[in-house]
Amino acid sequence: MRQNKPRGIAVVDVGFTNTKIALFSPEGDLLAERKSASRHVAGPPYLHIDPEPMVALCRSALTELDRILPVDAIVPCAHGAAMACLDAKGDLALPVMDYTSEPPADIVAGYKKIMPGFDEAFCPLLPLAITHGLQLYWQQRMLPGDFARVATLLPWIQYVGFRLSGTPVTEISSMACQTHLLDTRSQQPSLMAKSLGWDRLFPRMAKAWETIGTLKPEFRGEAFRGEGRVLGGVHDSTANFMRYVCAGLDRFSLVSTGTWSISFDPSTSIDVLDPERDTNTNTDVLGRTVCCSRFFGGKEFEAVAGGAPAEAATLTCVADLVKRGTRAIPSFTLTNGPVPNSGGRGRVEGPPPVSDEERASLAALYCAQMVSEQLDCIASKDDIIVDGPFSQNPVLLAVLAQLRPGQRVLASDLRDGTTAGAAALALIDDGKLPTIGLKLTAMAPSTIEGLDRYHDSWRPPAYEASR
Repeated sequence: MRQNKPRGIAVVDVGFTNTKIALFSPEGDLLAERKSASRHVAGPPYLHIDPEPMVALCRSALTELDRILPVDAIVPCAHGAAMACLDAKGDLALPVMDYTSEPPADIVAGYKKIMPGFDEAFCPLLPLAITHGLQLYWQQRMLPGDFARVATLLPWIQYVGFRLSGTPVTEISSMACQTHLLDTRSQQPSLMAKSLGWDRLFPRMAKAWETIGTLKPEFRGEAFRGEGRVLGGVHDSTANFMRYVCAGLDRFSLVSTGTWSISFDPSTSIDVLDPERDTNTNTDVLGRTVCCSRFFGGKEFEAVAGGAPAEAATLTCVADLVKRGTRAIPSFTLTNGPVPNSGGRGRVEGPPPVSDEERASLAALYCAQMVSEQLDCIASKDDIIVDGPFSQNPVLLAVLAQLRPGQRVLASDLRDGTTAGAAALALIDDGKLPTIGLKLTAMAPSTIEGLDRYHDSWRPPAYEASR
């Protein structure tokens, strides 16, 4: 059992767009941030991520933040859609694949023949190269000589920790997020991972809050004051979910929004999940299975809004759109989300929006409908907590509350629940979660006449592609 709380907690949050290093006090207060852009390289051999900007930011920012408050704990956190393939020296044997890479049709066809069933991995094959197993299969088939040099396979999240500490580990939330590498129920490598020999390349499993090593000298500078303990790390969406668990919540649905809208419900049975509706499971840092559903929320909002700012939306305009029958039909990206076979079929029916107010209002209305659908996918019945950009959209929240009359819709004031949740992991003591306060604001439902009929009539066109 740890005797003292860390003085300063630094979260290294490596996102698709930016890497951010956030400094927290042991009370959970955000003290400072440093940020740099992520770098994506076109190739060859495929679209990939350059990790060096992240490493460079760590070199400069960790010493700066340590001067503000001694950094005793560093928590790696990153998106769960990339793998690092290391050679025997610990260098990258292959570039880290960018999940927006477009795999060849024959690779996808070959992978479908060997991938785990939904009842094993509880994750459908996702578009592009989002699924870890597909990434590895593609790399192994395309570059067999380079892949033969791979000695260690690390989730991108734990690669961050490896670069900081030199210690390779895996972690349950990272291995269980849409990877196809894990049998969800047994939490052992999937049959596919075993048959291809990948399981022998996975390092040991660490706890997210476990100290795996200390910060390398190159990141300490000359006067580093903190202990510099590097923890096992966590999948970013799961970190966000854990922030609410640490607030003492147990029966709730979380809608975590940003580039993606990801809904979590820890009370739902995995038996309700449907691979055709982009449902899956994540596993939290304590090893508990959590039912989830997804859609490309941020991108879908942008597509419908057409450049209009979110704050231009009004409930009066939404009511006008409903009255005249203007509706957005999914999906405006290549992903399906909760509506099967809808990817790339997005369209606007009825009189088109002509102003920023109308475009932003239609985007808010549409995304409220899609969030409601993804909540249906996970049999949501308790309070709904929305965080991220959608939590700052009162029009979207009011419409969602009207669409979900039996549930409360609560907006979280967390500006960034991901880094706050990751920081909370550094306060876990011998597996016991810390208790951290949380501010939630109940949203009043809108009173738009005919919204129920509008939504009911929206659903048949939305689902027509699946027939």
